[in-house]
Amino acid sequence: MGQVHPLPKSPSPDDAPVHKAGTVSSIDSAQCGLCGAKLSARTLRHHVISPQSCGVALTVCHTCQRAALGEGYRPAE
Repeated sequence: MGQVHPLPKSPSPDDAPVHKAGTVSSIDSAQCGLCGAKLSARTLRHHVISPQSCGVALTVCHTCQRAALGEGYRPAE
């Protein structure tokens, strides 16, 4: 017959590692790939694929996204 081994004990809540909450900071370095406007954390961002470059995705502002879709750009999924 096979040998029986006891299961390892599960750690108690007191033994669990303590995780401290991290801080979140926004990065305001994004720019629209078409008009160059700064895209802040609250600005709507859209990703479109250029018809001229092979599958290059651009991050654009809401205004440029509407214009780009009319010029042959495709929404990136």
